[in-house]
Amino acid sequence: MGRPPLPAGTFGKIGFLLLPSGEIQARARFRDFDGRTRLVSKTGASRAAAERALKTELAARRGPGGAGVITASSRVSALVEAWLATDHGWSTGTERTYRSVVRTSLLPAFGQLTLREVTPGRVGRALTAIAKTSGPGAAKTARACLSSMFSLAIDDGAVTANPVRDASLRIDTTAKKAPRALTPQQTDRLVQLFRSSSRAGDLDLPDLIDWMLATGARIGEALALRMGETAGRPLLDLDAGTWEVNGTAVRVPKQGMVVQPRTQTAAGWRIVAVPDFAVEMVRRRLMSPLRPDTDLVSPTPVAGTLRDPTNVSTDLRQLLDGFECDACGGTGFQPGTSRTAAGRPVRCAEGPWSWVTSHTFRKTVATRLDEAGFTPRQVADQLGHANPSMTLDVYFGRQVVSADAARVLGR
Repeated sequence: MGRPPLPAGTFGKIGFLLLPSGEIQARARFRDFDGRTRLVSKTGASRAAAERALKTELAARRGPGGAGVITASSRVSALVEAWLATDHGWSTGTERTYRSVVRTSLLPAFGQLTLREVTPGRVGRALTAIAKTSGPGAAKTARACLSSMFSLAIDDGAVTANPVRDASLRIDTTAKKAPRALTPQQTDRLVQLFRSSSRAGDLDLPDLIDWMLATGARIGEALALRMGETAGRPLLDLDAGTWEVNGTAVRVPKQGMVVQPRTQTAAGWRIVAVPDFAVEMVRRRLMSPLRPDTDLVSPTPVAGTLRDPTNVSTDLRQLLDGFECDACGGTGFQPGTSRTAAGRPVRCAEGPWSWVTSHTFRKTVATRLDEAGFTPRQVADQLGHANPSMTLDVYFGRQVVSADAARVLGR
């Protein structure tokens, strides 16, 4: 009866060989993850040095798939590296969010633990602490990332159960705010404030606000609005009054601002009808003699390049905080010398428009369509949602109960 093969990912007895150069070679047979046993060797000035070098090489040895060797004794930090190196098909924004959560929350809590040391109890306590310090949203994202990591570890045979799924965790969502949208009167007033603001005009924001209110587009999708064609048809057909939403503005590390050739989600790709006033706004911009030579409809005012959604959101935040605010006198910042830890002025949240964000415009579009009798599925298609439940729960502004209900229930 033959000797049984080494288990995959393990090595046999280490042997040593004196080389003519005087160095010592340490070598051992290692059974790779393709089932083949290979001889691995390293040299050193002494037996101890050669053995250390060999063990380091064996620990870092990679299988055919390119992922590091993950076992139950591996640290969570090694699992994180393998998980991040796997192609998940994430969008640029999603990858940036996940990497931030891993760096700020997961690695400090779990990085130095081995996989076998991560228990449901430890997971629950850590995620509860993250929820308290960074909010329920960060805890939910951290839980999703950690669960995906351990699913990868299960696939590699490092663990047999996912401790995240068995963790008892209650994230307090009682403080979650109900969806809030602009009323028609508020919408008209806010559009007037943007049109009459010289700073908003200098930042070229009024037309962008009109476009988001006309289409329900995300701010990154609105900034990626451009002329051109795809599959032989125009992206923006002004004659037909349609817009194909197939990209979003993102910042890619070491590349700068680019139009990501896909939307935030697969359901985000859509063709929407554009109201007449928005079509005329685009025609006016395209015919402007001051327009930069670019396919973008709303580029940066001076350079004519793609605008950063984060910077635009920051400008919007300051303007909205300052509109009709007596506390800050229209500056958008708290009076005095108050500064954040990063040295920035502290925002003033006392104004009547401080609750509005760029996403409020999407919620306003959803609510107007709901009031007009559109079905949740139709509204979800307009906004680029895969599930109408998302539209119902997060984007419809709460309305007063219809008087028809009282008539039906009346005696």
